[in-house]
Amino acid sequence: MDEFLTVAKILKAATEQPPTEDELLDKEFDALTSDEWERLKRYVPQAKDLVAA
Repeated sequence: MDEFLTVAKILKAATEQPPTEDELLDKEFDALTSDEWERLKRYVPQAKDLVAA
C-alpha cells in the first residue's frame, strides 16, 4: 500500500501545473515559497489596455 501511495504522489506531482504569475499574485505574500517569489520578481505583465485615472 505504501508503494501505491508513493507512485500516486509522483504521478500527481508530474501532472500538476505550477500556478501562473497571475495566480501567484492572488496568494497571500506569506504563503509564497522562495521559488514563487523569484518568479514574481522576474514577471512582467502583458498589459493590453491601460486605463488612465
